Amino acid sequence: MAYLDESGYLTAPGHRLSVIAAVLTSIADHEVITEMIRAAQFQNRPWHFYDETPSRRIELAAVIAAMPLHGGFLLAATSTPTGQERARARILTQLRPTLQFHEQVEHVVMETRGGGDKHDRRTLDRLRRSRTVTSALRIDHRPKREPLLQLADFVASAYVSAQHHGESRPWDLVSEAHPIELLELPPR
Repeated sequence: MAYLDESGYLTAPGHRLSVIAAVLTSIADHEVITEMIRAAQFQNRPWHFYDETPSRRIELAAVIAAMPLHGGFLLAATSTPTGQERARARILTQLRPTLQFHEQVEHVVMETRGGGDKHDRRTLDRLRRSRTVTSALRIDHRPKREPLLQLADFVASAYVSAQHHGESRPWDLVSEAHPIELLELPPR
């Protein structure tokens, strides 16, 4: 399975970096991973990178580093702030076939964006019509409280924080422990 979430950063006036992380897992490990996430929660509150203190981010990164993950992907694209949805579609267009055909992922879970989920479904429909992915690839949108989605949020945000906020330790811990393929899409 793959769990996807995004992060972003206004890099300069009129430019935004959109990042989507895909964390790859085995269903057989979900119980262990979920227990590790819950054990590290503070007051039963979901993990969210930017809500945590810098020392807590390092602590959570160490927990992720110890998890039985199968690696991940991090895709980034720059856009204008109003072109964020287009950048997300470009990233998903690149990522979904990679997940299905190279990683043999059959099920992708993404954080729900309410009404924005329709854009993700449209992108998936286009990929299916063009036979870039098959109908075997299942996509679900779930709320942020889904424990494994919290990992994808953390990975995406740790990368953005390392690249643009000078806080590299959480990203270093996670990326040293798990193979994460990084791909930056060319600007459009």
